This record gives sequence, structure tokens and C-alpha cells, in this order.
Amino acid sequence: MLSTATALIEAVNEAIMEDESMDLARILCHTHQEMDRDEFAKAIYFYSGIIASATADKVTKILLNETQMKELVSSIDEMEQLRNEVLSGE
Repeated sequence: MLSTATALIEAVNEAIMEDESMDLARILCHTHQEMDRDEFAKAIYFYSGIIASATADKVTKILLNETQMKELVSSIDEMEQLRNEVLSGE
């Protein structure tokens, strides 16, 4: 259990420190004065989405084994297919 907790903490740290998120953080830091409030809000929202997505991906890989991961992906695919069918009116 301790090793899982440690792995989760490391996953969050890695997600924050990934090149893509750090590059965006640098851009926001250096250009925030040039943006209007709406642009800055959208950029911060995008930045938080990158970190959240990377964190969720890393945490999922820690908590699920290969079989569980395949089942999860299959379930997501089924839900997307069902959603598409509902939205298209089939």
C-alpha cells in the first residue's frame, strides 16, 4: 500500500513536470500580461486540463493491471459507440 501511495505521488509530480505542461506554464508566465482576461482564463483552463489528463493517465496505469486496462479501454469504446448511436438517432 505504501508503494502504491508513493507511486501515485510520483505520478502527480511527473504529470506536472512533463515537458508539455512545463512549456505551457512558461508561456503563460511570460505572456500573461499580453493576454486579455478571457484568453488567460482559457489558457489556464487548458493548462489544468493537460495536468489533469496526464495525472489520470499515470494513475490509471499504476492502479490497473494490463487485463483491467484492456477491459477499461473496451468499456470506453462501447460507451462511445453507444453515445454516437444515440446522438445520430439510430
